[in-house]
Amino acid sequence: MTDLNATQLHRGSYVQGESPVRWCVACLAFLLGSISITATAYSDTPPNVVVILADDLGCCDLALYDGWVKTPNIERLASEGLLLTDFHTNSSVCSPTRAALLTGRYQQRFGIVDVIVGSREPEHGLLPSTPTLPRVFKDNGYATALFGKWHCGYQDQYNPTHHGFDEFVGFLNGATDYHKHGSWRVGLEQTDVPGYSTHIITQRSVDFIERHRSESFFLYVSHAAVHNPYQTVEDTPDNRIKGENPNQLNDVNRAKYKWILEDLDAGVGEILTTLDEFELTKNTIVVFLSDNGAVGMSPREFRRYRGGKFSHYEGGHRVPAIVRWPGKVKPGTKSDQLIVGFDLFPTLTEIAGIASDNPDNLDGVSVREHIIDQTALTPRDIFFGYEPKLGTAMRRGNWKMIVKQDNVQLFDLATDPGETVDVSQERSEISRSMQQAIEKFKTEVIPGS
Repeated sequence: MTDLNATQLHRGSYVQGESPVRWCVACLAFLLGSISITATAYSDTPPNVVVILADDLGCCDLALYDGWVKTPNIERLASEGLLLTDFHTNSSVCSPTRAALLTGRYQQRFGIVDVIVGSREPEHGLLPSTPTLPRVFKDNGYATALFGKWHCGYQDQYNPTHHGFDEFVGFLNGATDYHKHGSWRVGLEQTDVPGYSTHIITQRSVDFIERHRSESFFLYVSHAAVHNPYQTVEDTPDNRIKGENPNQLNDVNRAKYKWILEDLDAGVGEILTTLDEFELTKNTIVVFLSDNGAVGMSPREFRRYRGGKFSHYEGGHRVPAIVRWPGKVKPGTKSDQLIVGFDLFPTLTEIAGIASDNPDNLDGVSVREHIIDQTALTPRDIFFGYEPKLGTAMRRGNWKMIVKQDNVQLFDLATDPGETVDVSQERSEISRSMQQAIEKFKTEVIPGS
């Protein structure tokens, strides 16, 4: 049979001497073949995933969210992707947030409700038997790596290499000197990694992308920035002023904080440039977010939300977040839907076509259809437990409740995003219903559940 080309099919012609029936069969074969080729091409090139996690970065810090610091590379991500304006971490501090992100479940189920402090609880951490996001990707043939902060267990039994990461270079604890890295790990080996923290993490990430450019990869870029100590690249051990406190909130450190953030942004730019250079941009999902709210370095006029790190108010867990996937996520768009850190697990695995290997007990939900098609999300209750220090917070639509012992506060974020007016008495029925939901959550979502 004479081959049909695309032009002949488009014009509706058929080869002279062939019967109309045989021509139709040929057309059908051509179309089915095209569909098969398209499907095969898509399945043969599953998307890469890059998750960039800043530390202690609040919405008030970024000009992108009407804050005080310009970050052109992070802003580029938003202009090429989806900016999330009601995105929340599962807690207002490091360890619980990271546990929820990695497991897709409430951190309370693993007993991680507060910052893991090595000197106080050296044996505490995320058990290696716990199903994690990187492990699902690794089990499906992805190269996986974490560069930077872990903070889900100080002992090597909790090392990221036991949780699905092929490679790990970074620190196990909650903070690091930006220049002295004697306690860092390369895999399981304690190794002094010379350099400036942000630059090491960026350079390792760029190198990983280059080495794995011909295969699918999952990369977790977990920065120390902008967490204290506030040390710039010039604040080397032999160039520090005696008596100066690098952890204090003051004007001197505020200027350093701004530099650290701008340097973090430059690192984001290096990763984006690397993806561009190796023509990986179109097939790579990049997610940028922070692990909790700000610490109060921004000038007061930029603080739109009440509270910050270690707070149940919006400033503690509403954080910057962006998703970019060229050709799939519409560029320059915004979402005001309530999305939470543990939603990344089911979302990213569904996008990669490997969600069938997810645990069947995830608390997070996939928001794939929303970020791609702007489909509205199904309303749900979200809880932010930090017992006993802060009590428990809850979101139900635009209603926000904070309960600590007998103190109950209810806010309507639709009209009061700054959480200034407690309406728990005026809205007693809503208040009563949400309190009951919180009590149920505290009873059911416990270690081992």
